[in-house]
Amino acid sequence: MFKMTQELVKVLGIDLDRLSLEWVSSAEGTRFAELATSFTEKIKALGPSTLKQAA
Repeated sequence: MFKMTQELVKVLGIDLDRLSLEWVSSAEGTRFAELATSFTEKIKALGPSTLKQAA
């Protein structure tokens, strides 16, 4: 399923760095928070999406 989502993201012209899949148990609250924070920082570093600018 993730591979199909990656292909769709490519077709839409969205940078694949803006897509992530991580498996996190409900018991891993700290890990979830760390993943969310690091992904947010990554997206901020990428800057605005070119897709939004083209719309």
